[in-house]
Amino acid sequence: MESLRPATESRVTAGQPGFAVRDTVRRLAMSLILVACALVLTLFLQRFFPYPFLFLFFAAVMASAWLGGTAAGLFAVLFSTIAVDYFFVPPFYSFSISPTAEAYFGGFVVCALAASWVSTAKKKDEEELTEARDHLERRVSERTAALQKSNIELQERERQLRLLTEVIPQQIWCATPVGSIDYCNQQLLDYAGRGLLDMQGERFSETLHPEDREGFHRSWQRALASGEQFEGQWRVRGADGEYQWFFTRGLPLRGADGRILRWYGTNTNIDGLHKAEQSLMKTQSDVAHLSRVLSMGELSTSIAHEISQPLTAVVTHGNACVEWLNASPPNVEKARTTAERIIQDGTRAGAVLSHIRALFKKGTPAKGCVDMNEVIHELTVFLKDEAIGRQVSLRAEVARDLPLVDGDRVQLQQVVLNLAMNGMDAMKDLARGPKELRIAVRREGASQILVSVEDSGIGLSAETAEKIFQPFFTTKPQGIGMGLSISRSIIESHAGRLWASPRPGGGALFQFTLPVRSENADDQS
Repeated sequence: MESLRPATESRVTAGQPGFAVRDTVRRLAMSLILVACALVLTLFLQRFFPYPFLFLFFAAVMASAWLGGTAAGLFAVLFSTIAVDYFFVPPFYSFSISPTAEAYFGGFVVCALAASWVSTAKKKDEEELTEARDHLERRVSERTAALQKSNIELQERERQLRLLTEVIPQQIWCATPVGSIDYCNQQLLDYAGRGLLDMQGERFSETLHPEDREGFHRSWQRALASGEQFEGQWRVRGADGEYQWFFTRGLPLRGADGRILRWYGTNTNIDGLHKAEQSLMKTQSDVAHLSRVLSMGELSTSIAHEISQPLTAVVTHGNACVEWLNASPPNVEKARTTAERIIQDGTRAGAVLSHIRALFKKGTPAKGCVDMNEVIHELTVFLKDEAIGRQVSLRAEVARDLPLVDGDRVQLQQVVLNLAMNGMDAMKDLARGPKELRIAVRREGASQILVSVEDSGIGLSAETAEKIFQPFFTTKPQGIGMGLSISRSIIESHAGRLWASPRPGGGALFQFTLPVRSENADDQS
């Protein structure tokens, strides 16, 4: 309770009207100071450069919105607009605007409002994400505590059950060598609400649940025929008409000649244990789902990593398209081809984003027939320009009569693309020697195919090969360490395996397996 007191007092203080007013004034004052600093710096820099550096005002607006919220951002936009109008829009040192500067001034205002909105929205998203993560952590903690409590209760029930089996009274029954029940103790009779005559012979099975009678008779007859121990779990109807789970165990009493003289058995009530196990299984399922939802922080990082490659390609092709159109005369055919590539890369980025979202949800990926030869061929065409720009020799090796696999085409394509781009990055700073990237696929036994991506880069140690698939572990200065972790998750969701090893002669070798379609395996066999 003591630890909760400061947080409670701070919330009470924050809810007081005086505190709200002071906080608002502080935020607005901060915005005014940031805009004033931008104005002073811009006036100073204007002495050395002919055009004012208005991006300082955008920075002040974004900082105000980020630190102070929407009101502070709009306040900064207002003061920035006044300052720009007075000092930098002709006629200077006047609040009037010349007709030639109206578009320039209007553009500044729109950009300032956009900067304020973007900064505020980004801050809000970050705060909501932090709040959601904290909420999920609390939920996981609560579920963990509930699971621990359930485990303690389960252990206590098991202890009581062991004590019950060791101490009489206990439900006890006896049967003849041929399996006819002829005796039940008072504990069993009281539970069933019947007399001894109503429990003898085949009437004993009348207390079992109709769905369990066939299984009981089959197990009982098998024990009678083999002379082995009889045991099983059945639902038994009590005097109140309710069914409860019992564990039944029967042992034969043999004579000196080895013949069975009688059967002795006990019924142990395990209804509470069954309910506890069901409750435990449900709790474990809920905790597992909460653990997956807790990775929402990793999800945003994953999305940024996965769509960076197609978006980079979009920007590259966009610049190329501009160059073709600026040529004299414009090369319309090349520009059209480049524009089509932009459309393809943009579509692929959307598909990657959609499939990553599906990866972090419940359920399995949408799978279909995938020809890995086609996947590798498409990626080779896509990576051709990238390889030329990096002076990398790209080689693809496909296999004839390669069987199809069940999988998500976009996710598998993204895995190979990640491995290929990592290989090119590993050869970026290679001073000497050829830069070679090889992508190959072949059949591995009767039920799997093997895809390998190897490079001649800086290589990796055995220790790094073990850690490289861990989330956020990276060997790149600007890496975020999610690509290989996501790739392994995708391959494992396809019932495959992804691993890395040093390449003989230098470089790294990444390999993954995928099971072939069942009909392919059947045909092969």
